[in-house]
Amino acid sequence: MDLMYIIRAILRRKWIIIISTSIALITAYLLTRNLKKEYLSIAQLATDFTVSESPDPAKGVNFFQSELRFNNAIENISSPKVLGLVSYRLLLHDLQSEPFTVLPPEHAAKLRFNKESVVTLLTSRIDSLELLQSAVPEQKLVLDILGAYKYNTESIKRNLKVERFQKSDYINIEYRSENPYLSAFIVNSVCEQFKRFYGINETQRSTMSIITLDSLVRQRREALDQKHAAKEQFMISSGLIDPGLEGSSKLSQISNYESLLIEEKSTLRNQSFRVKELDDLIKAAQRRGVSSIAAPRELSESNDVAANSEYLRLRKQHSELYADYIRTGGNDPEMKKRLDDLSKDMTRIILVERNTNANGVASEEVTVEQLVQKKIDAQAQQEAAVHKIRDIESKLSQLRSSLSGVAASTAATQQFDKEIEIASNEYTTVKDQLNAVLNFSETKTDNFKQTIIGQPASQPLPSKRLMLIAFSGFSAFFLACVVIVLLEMFDNSIKTPSQFLRLTNLPLLGTVPKTKLEGKNVLDKIALFDEKETSRNNPFLEFLRKLRYELENSSKSIFLITSTEPQQGKTMLVQALSYILSLGKKKVLIIDTNFCNNDITVGTNASPVLENFELNGKPFDKASINSFVTKSSVEGIDVIGCKGGDYTPSEILPKNHLLKYLGQLKSEYDFILLEGAPLNEYTDTKELLPFVDGMIAVFSAEADFTTADKESIKFLESKKEKFIGAILNKIEEQNLEL
Repeated sequence: MDLMYIIRAILRRKWIIIISTSIALITAYLLTRNLKKEYLSIAQLATDFTVSESPDPAKGVNFFQSELRFNNAIENISSPKVLGLVSYRLLLHDLQSEPFTVLPPEHAAKLRFNKESVVTLLTSRIDSLELLQSAVPEQKLVLDILGAYKYNTESIKRNLKVERFQKSDYINIEYRSENPYLSAFIVNSVCEQFKRFYGINETQRSTMSIITLDSLVRQRREALDQKHAAKEQFMISSGLIDPGLEGSSKLSQISNYESLLIEEKSTLRNQSFRVKELDDLIKAAQRRGVSSIAAPRELSESNDVAANSEYLRLRKQHSELYADYIRTGGNDPEMKKRLDDLSKDMTRIILVERNTNANGVASEEVTVEQLVQKKIDAQAQQEAAVHKIRDIESKLSQLRSSLSGVAASTAATQQFDKEIEIASNEYTTVKDQLNAVLNFSETKTDNFKQTIIGQPASQPLPSKRLMLIAFSGFSAFFLACVVIVLLEMFDNSIKTPSQFLRLTNLPLLGTVPKTKLEGKNVLDKIALFDEKETSRNNPFLEFLRKLRYELENSSKSIFLITSTEPQQGKTMLVQALSYILSLGKKKVLIIDTNFCNNDITVGTNASPVLENFELNGKPFDKASINSFVTKSSVEGIDVIGCKGGDYTPSEILPKNHLLKYLGQLKSEYDFILLEGAPLNEYTDTKELLPFVDGMIAVFSAEADFTTADKESIKFLESKKEKFIGAILNKIEEQNLEL
């Protein structure tokens, strides 16, 4: 759609726009005539949401988190809970002090209540931070009173504005009303009640957190105690006090027994050596046949070895060092070296004693009987050493086997110890969290501080009456224009010549503006219409003259005027073209071939004779049609009418009908104009086309372009040899040039 067309469409309906805009302006003026003055009060809260207490820049302010906290705070400030408490404070003020609002007498008469009981109820609700319940009759009465005073939550919220101030750390609370003191009271009350609500809410949340953590601490402590009890029960059932101590005790016993075993084995070796030596002496004496023989002192004195203090000292050191060596794990190289040295010293002493005896040193005479007795004593000591060695080895075996049980007990106690350690860590963590919350609760202060106290405004807000009136007028103007444009956009009619060319792509022979000549008898109307014109300023006649020029220069004289749909203006155009051609000294014959709608015949009172014309074998001459021609009221225009009916030209016209002889009438008439039926619905035009020189299609600018029109346009385009163009009829004068 062209911009110029839209502008002209708006201008064409300018009075609708002007009237609607005027009505809007007058209505806005009347509605704002009694507009009351308003006073604005502002209070401000500092939040500390954007203040970071961390010295680490990487752990600074979390702006997303702070934005979320701001939104939560603003939502809480304007919540029904806070505003409800503010409304109670307002009504309580009006009941106890000079009221901000005075009810009209008729409203006050309807509200009958006990002032003291209402004051008591409001005070208790404010102190307990609880809202009134409409289900309770007494409380519902107070809610009705709040509504009458317009102190209810909805009324307050309507004039309240809460927002963050320019991405800062502050929240502004604004309220406007007709009373400056009321505005100041409300913003300060909002700050006060919000701080109370926020503080109590945070305290409850902290208390709930402390209770939860304290319960969790007790649970963790009980779990830790259960782990300790399970370990103690296991140790009691296993007969253990401490597996580590028991293992050390058993290792010490094993070390002692091993020392005794070494001593006894040494004693066994000594006694075995002594028995062997005594036996050799006895055999030597028996071979010699003597009753006595020289023997070493070692064999003659049984306590010589026991009296050897050096050997006993070395053996004691060896036993103690070996016990320490086993207790420490048996992998100390230094202790192992010292044990080897002690063993060498002990062996050296034994060898020295033996060498001394071998050299005959310290020997004496001993009888055979004494040797036998000494042998018996040595054998007895040898046997005792063997039994003692067996007992020691048995005890060592028991101690070593018990060490595996101690190891198993140690693994079990180690598992208990791990579980106890985990439970202890959990208990410590939860206890630290509880201590942190307790410390926070003790040191916590209210983040919200009122930095600006709301003051009564000394001047009312600037009046917006003129702005409202101007806005109303502009809105009406804009809405009217939009409606007009939308109507034009949804209007599928052709409207303009440019729109016609885009839709049909047909050659446009001419355009005809909309006129009041529509009807059946157009010739008489156009003749009168032309007589009234004193100057050439009639666009209808001028556009007809342009069409006359196109017809005269088309080198054709017989034209079929058709259309795609009915009511396009064919009848009017046929008569108008005939009239304008007659003004140019042209003689015109109109033949009404529109059998489905013979308006030309009816409008010109022509004789309906077309269907009856037949030569009956006679040759055609001009005189043969004189009886069929009707003279019109305009000189130079003749008409041949038809009866009309439910038939087509090929069905009703006789064999030698008039249309076959139209070429012979060219000498009598300059132009012959035929009107055909609409193409979309009838085939009349297609049957008449062979008898004419040219075809003209008439389209109405007021008609919608349909799918059936497209099919008819394809037919017109296929008859290029006879189709000379289209006429766009009924165009609004302001659209003629578009």
